[in-house]
Amino acid sequence: MSEHPLATALATLGVDARVEARDTLAVLTVPNGEAAARLRDPAIRRSVLALATTHGFKTVALELEIAADDRAPLPGH
Repeated sequence: MSEHPLATALATLGVDARVEARDTLAVLTVPNGEAAARLRDPAIRRSVLALATTHGFKTVALELEIAADDRAPLPGH
């Protein structure tokens, strides 16, 4: 699987994402809601899946990156 080349290809679509390979799963981590919003477009999602397949992946998962200061504390901590 090709993590870096997939991330580069995604950037040409305007998709800002870090790519992590987990076997045949490409995990796309986007830095914020604005970057995730780009993936709401069905045409963009189809293009992302096509690129992932071209780079040897079978499935794609989306993960949102949360800044450390945005995390809610657990009660009692």
